Amino acid sequence: MFAFLFSLILALAFPVQVDGQAFNIKKRVTTSDTSAAKLTREQCLERARSARISKDLQGAKLNDADLSNVILLSADMREANLKKTILTKAKLCRANLSIADMEGVMLNEADLSGAQLVNTKLKNANLVRAKLCDAMLMGADLTGAILTEADLSHANLTGATLTGAILMGTDLSGANLQGAMLSKTNQLDKAILSQTILPDGTMHP
Repeated sequence: MFAFLFSLILALAFPVQVDGQAFNIKKRVTTSDTSAAKLTREQCLERARSARISKDLQGAKLNDADLSNVILLSADMREANLKKTILTKAKLCRANLSIADMEGVMLNEADLSGAQLVNTKLKNANLVRAKLCDAMLMGADLTGAILTEADLSHANLTGATLTGAILMGTDLSGANLQGAMLSKTNQLDKAILSQTILPDGTMHP
């Protein structure tokens, strides 16, 4: 018994060597107290606009705000409330916006290249000339969205809803639309569909 207790004390007092690297046995410190979901709307906005802190904005309340030209590269914005938020010319490359509520958001000329928007609500969103190349939009709701001249090349829109969306001049080359809902979609015939996987699984030449 004494030997066991002595060994335990040694393990806690000194770092463990694993492949030449030392690891201290400590209780992991959580940062749940700084979670954006627990912050006030004003605190969320301050965090979004600041370039000096990490962009942990999961569950943040950013609705109805003007965040034009904001830089949120690779930001974690899952489940954030961005309803009717103005994000004109915002830099959101590789940001994670999955399951976020972005209904009525203004994203005209914004850069969302490589962003994750899985199951995101984008009803009536303004995405005119937005960059969404290589974006992940599986299951996203783009009902009534304005995608005029937007770049969706090589984007994954599997199972997305595009009912009533405006696709005039939209670049969908190399995009995956398998299983997507395109009923009442406007100007689809004027979109760029080179090597696009259509809803029925066939590829447009």
